[in-house]
Amino acid sequence: MIKWTFIELMFVLALGSVAAPARGDDLARGFADPPDSARLRGIWWWLNGNVTQEAITRDLQQMKAQGFGGALLYDADGSNLRGHVQTPAGPTFFSPQWRALYRHALAEADRAGMELSLNIQSGCDLGGPLVTPERAAKKVTFSQTRITGPGNVRKSLPLPPRKLDFYRDIAVVAYRAPSSSQNPPLKRRPIARLVDKLSMRELGPFGPVPDGSTLLRDVQPFPGEEHCRSADVLDLSDKMDAAGVLRWQAPQGEWDVLRFGYTCTAAKVNLITRQSWNGLVLDHLDASALRWYWHEIIEPLIEDAGPLAGKTLKYVFTDSWECGGMNWTPRFRDEFRARRGYDLLPFLPVMAGKIVDNREVTNRFLADFRRTIGDCIAENHYLEMKKLAHRHGMGTQPESGGPHGAPIDSLQCLGISDIPMSEFWAQAKTHRVSEEERFFMKQPASAAHTYGRRLIAAEGLTTVGPHWQERIWNNLRPSFDRAVCEGLNMLFWSVVTCVPDETGMPGHEYFACAHLNPHVTWWSKSHAFLAYINRCQYLLQQGLFVADACYYYGDHVPNFAQLKIANQAKVLPGYDYDVATEEVVLTRMAVEDGRIVLPDGMSYRLLVLPDRTNISLPVLRKIRELVRAGATVVGPRPKTATGLRDYPRCDDEVRAIAAELWGPSNARNATEHAFGRGRVIWGRTAREVLAEDGVQPDTEFRIE
Repeated sequence: MIKWTFIELMFVLALGSVAAPARGDDLARGFADPPDSARLRGIWWWLNGNVTQEAITRDLQQMKAQGFGGALLYDADGSNLRGHVQTPAGPTFFSPQWRALYRHALAEADRAGMELSLNIQSGCDLGGPLVTPERAAKKVTFSQTRITGPGNVRKSLPLPPRKLDFYRDIAVVAYRAPSSSQNPPLKRRPIARLVDKLSMRELGPFGPVPDGSTLLRDVQPFPGEEHCRSADVLDLSDKMDAAGVLRWQAPQGEWDVLRFGYTCTAAKVNLITRQSWNGLVLDHLDASALRWYWHEIIEPLIEDAGPLAGKTLKYVFTDSWECGGMNWTPRFRDEFRARRGYDLLPFLPVMAGKIVDNREVTNRFLADFRRTIGDCIAENHYLEMKKLAHRHGMGTQPESGGPHGAPIDSLQCLGISDIPMSEFWAQAKTHRVSEEERFFMKQPASAAHTYGRRLIAAEGLTTVGPHWQERIWNNLRPSFDRAVCEGLNMLFWSVVTCVPDETGMPGHEYFACAHLNPHVTWWSKSHAFLAYINRCQYLLQQGLFVADACYYYGDHVPNFAQLKIANQAKVLPGYDYDVATEEVVLTRMAVEDGRIVLPDGMSYRLLVLPDRTNISLPVLRKIRELVRAGATVVGPRPKTATGLRDYPRCDDEVRAIAAELWGPSNARNATEHAFGRGRVIWGRTAREVLAEDGVQPDTEFRIE
């Protein structure tokens, strides 16, 4: 039986095995004295802007001396939460006084040899006082009117509900009202969880990572429950004038007329410095909104950095999504048509809770709707941010993958980042006590592995509860060790508050987090623990992660890689896995010698499918290519596609490909089918398949 020391076991669990690019002596030198690229960073909290030049200089010098390789400059408040006294305000973010302190910080960081990242707003959620309702986060709103024909109708359509007195029309549609003559009257059941299916709010905020696949389900359908057919929905948009008056020659019968528009969500930036940075959250679906914000706020800050942009000022950052739902932007209809291949207008009644065609079609449209929101956020916000940063030789590291239930494909967003970044929490007495609420590292780790990124970062060791509750031995080190076993290799300590000397000891502090700064009593004793962190990170940044399985997690939105212990690939214990997006399967996977390989050197023995019978048709086509070339795929037989593109022919193609890969559907007792040089297996877990193939577990635990 193999005996492991803790540190050996930790690295086996984290890496599987490592092909180190450095020679042994180089590896030893790096372990003894890790380079700055492997050293931890601090989330350097400028609490309510209350910082001084002297405190800035001291912090950077002492962070460097204690082993930090850089810092994330994070201007925000939060001192007064949970009943604490508010820290006196300093200069407001982006004010001339604040920018002078910011330039001083850049100069001192350069002098100290420290790398800086910048939170590009004050607080959480990108936005601020310059954001007008036109550029703010938006949502769909509607009003409904019953009209009886035939006749020449001239009727004022009610203005839909709105916020901040902001409203713009989308379209006016009508459909023949369902018959009310049935006896007994038909009792239609509502679309299940419509608010969530429309991304009107975050899915399961502030708890364990939500499972967005549950939104693909609904109650059982029954005949006649539909409100209308999509082919019969009339577009009356050109028959309503600017004053909202509809002029229409209505046909015989009763008609339901829906006026759709969009308004603000009214979500505001959290944890701002003073109230003068109070403002609306930016529209994350609109690339022009981000470009405007970049031009107004970020370009001047990059200009302030001068030659230090890309040298000392290395990355831009935004925090995790905490701004609720948003589901519209001015060009959304065009975005939807381009991405999904059909016009959403005939399905707009669904957004008013109506069943169009049938419940199956209605939910497929809603899945396409959410998928388009996720694609817009990924490409029009995070990818656009990356393009703008790269023009200045800088990178991006937003917490773009949750863990809160944003309307996103989390791995798609994280895969865009130069440094995929998430968060994990240390054990606390009163907040995020369970592991399911604390560890979110499988997600950025999978994004890094499958998109070819080397660094896997996290806001880490965060806590909420009594101040000064942390201990190295009972929650900080165990939490860090757990995080690196799930993929972390760059810790951003949360938080290192900038505390001017005149505030006394221990000085002002953010209401939460594991406090570590030169005013903390154990700061002078922290070097050994920080050196341990840096050495772990150096080793973990070498080579490639090794996992036996790659789990494709579907094309739905919202979608999140669940916690590692959720065991989505069904390989634990003993083996490890990554999680991959539709994009990775379609554009980055190939087969060599029976293994699924990615361009950056990653490879897997198995591709594991989710335990569902619907699947992206393009992904199923790619799976056929992979199996033909020799891949092993584990998962249930798909029966339907996930969206409405080319419906219902898309389902026919799904069943035809499934017959090729899974064999005849009436084959009795079959659990495996050969196709080309590969095979498809079902009815057994990936762990069972690996064991049957003679693949030894990475680790085994026995108590003797």
